[in-house]
Amino acid sequence: MLDPVVVPTLYFVAVVQLILTAAVAYYAFKVTKLTGSFRAWTLIIFAFALLTVRNVISLALTLSLPADQLGTLIESVGVTTTLASQLVNIMANVALFLGMFGLVKRFQSQSKPS
Repeated sequence: MLDPVVVPTLYFVAVVQLILTAAVAYYAFKVTKLTGSFRAWTLIIFAFALLTVRNVISLALTLSLPADQLGTLIESVGVTTTLASQLVNIMANVALFLGMFGLVKRFQSQSKPS
């Protein structure tokens, strides 16, 4: 039997990932406003937007599963494996967010007249 804390934790992690990915896409767009647009940067922003859409779809599909099916799915992969995978995803999203936020701050400070 699956621990009753696991599923809500995974839902919480999915929502946090969605928020972080959306913030990354937002800040990437903001960097474009500061630096201008070029093809490579536009493709990177497009990739961030696609990741945000993927997270929305993933969350919607996860929420649409009955709890017993979700529990069976998690148990088939393994609770530890699932949680470790989600931890790595969160760390990657936090790193992307902090990096993009740092870029915005860097370019904002450079664009201000001295």
